[in-house]
Amino acid sequence: MSGEGIDPDKAAAIRLRARLAVVERAAWFGLVHAMKTRPAETEAYIASERARCTEGFGGGTWAKDLSDAERRMLAEEVDAGLAQLIEDARGEI
Repeated sequence: MSGEGIDPDKAAAIRLRARLAVVERAAWFGLVHAMKTRPAETEAYIASERARCTEGFGGGTWAKDLSDAERRMLAEEVDAGLAQLIEDARGEI
């Protein structure tokens, strides 16, 4: 592994970023496969998760360490991200 000349804190952030990218790509594969094989069910599930996340984050049930404004922002970002995933997956199939 190449880490020479990189600040240890920055290296930790880069490793975390890489792990997130790996998980994202694996999840993307699963989503595209699901959209190809069961598009209606997949879209319904994502719609359900969008509502669940909006309630969980926006309503204060989840992420209690954040302020109300921070939770609202998180809820909006998650909702927008899930909506974009479906649009991107539609474009892939």
